[in-house]
Amino acid sequence: MEFFLAWLVYNLFRRATPLKVDHIFRKGQLVSAAFYSMGHGGNDAQKTMGIITALLFSVGMVANVDNIPMWVVLACYGTISLGTIFGGWRIVKTMGQKVAKLKPIDGFCAETSAAISLFVSSSMGVPVSTTHTITGAIMGVGSMKRASAVKWGLAGTIVWAWVLTIPFSALIAAISYYLINLVH
Repeated sequence: MEFFLAWLVYNLFRRATPLKVDHIFRKGQLVSAAFYSMGHGGNDAQKTMGIITALLFSVGMVANVDNIPMWVVLACYGTISLGTIFGGWRIVKTMGQKVAKLKPIDGFCAETSAAISLFVSSSMGVPVSTTHTITGAIMGVGSMKRASAVKWGLAGTIVWAWVLTIPFSALIAAISYYLINLVH
């Protein structure tokens, strides 16, 4: 999708001067970033709310899993917002400057296509990783220029981190469970 969107936007603005394109898409990135942020909250916060509500249901604190307590909703959205405010810049810097050098037009295309993917998957009830979504979009937009524009070594490192996250999380959970059982 990002490849098609980038191709479309590049063709629509092919006669505009680079300065004009840069000016337009610096502002456009504010809009695309807002849509991506909404998609991020709508997808990641929903997953977290579901897990917390299931836990509350399992211990009898919630009678019905269809009624998520408002404090859970606010806590999830608030936590994701704070995480984005205080730590999101590191991810943005890595993605937008180290995986592939993006111009404002490229960032707009990547954020917009990632936001569309998040909205579509959320509307279908399909949980996806927002980090995977934006990384794939950035790689797609970067590779549109040329394949060597993407730093594939760094991309491979990121993919390995994703692959190793689940088993290491399971290991930490098992160790935590074991230690808690020792105390009780």
